[in-house]
Amino acid sequence: MATIKKRMRRTKQKDKHMTISSYVMLVGIIAFGAMIGILFQHALITEKNTEIRDLQKNLADAIQVNDSKEGQLVTNMNLQSIEAQARGYGMTEPVQEQYRRELVTKKNEESLMTDSQIIRSWFENLF
Repeated sequence: MATIKKRMRRTKQKDKHMTISSYVMLVGIIAFGAMIGILFQHALITEKNTEIRDLQKNLADAIQVNDSKEGQLVTNMNLQSIEAQARGYGMTEPVQEQYRRELVTKKNEESLMTDSQIIRSWFENLF
């Protein structure tokens, strides 16, 4: 009979029950996994947002350059049509004798007021 009891003891296992600390630990692990997922998503969103801002800046710069080039093109086309029309009326390129040079010199401005007027105006402004 002793051997039968040993067999019974071996075959009989305890039912495992989860305790409160086991539930808390399981909830903590699940919450930790969820928080890691949220942080990962936030990092991806921030990276994409930075990429979008860079692309928007590049687009704005490209639009500005495009508008500038378009304005230059329109101006050149207008100037070329005006030049073609003027050449049709007989416009020619100027020759060397037709060029004129202008020299600009610095002119010293002289005061129109005399010394006594300057002193008198200084006293008037003082009071």
